[in-house]
Amino acid sequence: VVSNVCGMVITTNYKTDGLYLPADDRRHYVAWCDLTKDDFPPNYWTDLYGWYGSGGNGHVAAYLAEYDLASFDSKAPPPKTSAFWDVVDANRAPEDAELADVLDKLGNPKVTTLIAISSSAGHEFRQWLRDRRNARQIPHRMDTAGYVPVRNPDAKDGLWRVESRRQVIYVRHELSPRDRLAVAQRFVKGDR
Repeated sequence: VVSNVCGMVITTNYKTDGLYLPADDRRHYVAWCDLTKDDFPPNYWTDLYGWYGSGGNGHVAAYLAEYDLASFDSKAPPPKTSAFWDVVDANRAPEDAELADVLDKLGNPKVTTLIAISSSAGHEFRQWLRDRRNARQIPHRMDTAGYVPVRNPDAKDGLWRVESRRQVIYVRHELSPRDRLAVAQRFVKGDR
């Protein structure tokens, strides 16, 4: 057994375009400070590092050694700070909100297809869905909305025939793999 003893610190000067984090991230604690170099007196950093060098490091170590961590749960996800949400929100595509609106309109069904979504979408979002240049983004957008594709085990291409058209069927991700397949099969048979 090898213990996981690696801890990383990632720094960036760019809160909203320096890092990608999904909303369900459980690994990153995000801290942010809006201060700039102009907020500090000219000798601040020289004096601080001088203090560290003349025994300050020992004071910091002593403080940390005495700090009570009894209530700290190392397995719990870190708190989601406002800076965390700033990073997440900066990486959200406008299509995510439009897709969520259409799925709400459809009643957030257990199973759906892009054709069903497109038929309920507004003109601009419908055009975006039909634009082949966006085809690779759609599975990611569907995943963000809580839907995963279900592969047809009986078709070489994995697609399902729904209303005489081959297409991908998307199912709510919280369903078990067996339930996903069963829901997709019922959907194809017209049980909606």
